[in-house]
Amino acid sequence: MYKKLAKQSEVNEGQIKVVDTKYASIALTKIDGKVIAFEDVCTHDGEAISHGKIENGCIVCPRHFAKFELTSGKAMCMPATEDLTTYPTRITGDDIEVEIED
Repeated sequence: MYKKLAKQSEVNEGQIKVVDTKYASIALTKIDGKVIAFEDVCTHDGEAISHGKIENGCIVCPRHFAKFELTSGKAMCMPATEDLTTYPTRITGDDIEVEIED
């Protein structure tokens, strides 16, 4: 089910906004104008990844430098071996909606 998590004006290119939901913290960003949503947790150590840097469409974990491709969640380098959870998004008017469990 799609849930409204933010307004488009609240999510900027290359910056991260974190929204806490019932089940997880969801990080939102824009890459080339497209809204990307992913779980705010590094699969390597379970810590928040939202303080990491976005570089070339990837996020780099600030703790151990694991790297994940943001559109697919694919783990790109060690120490991460498990992909990052990503979520489908859609825009309805000015609202950013993310498909998450109810």
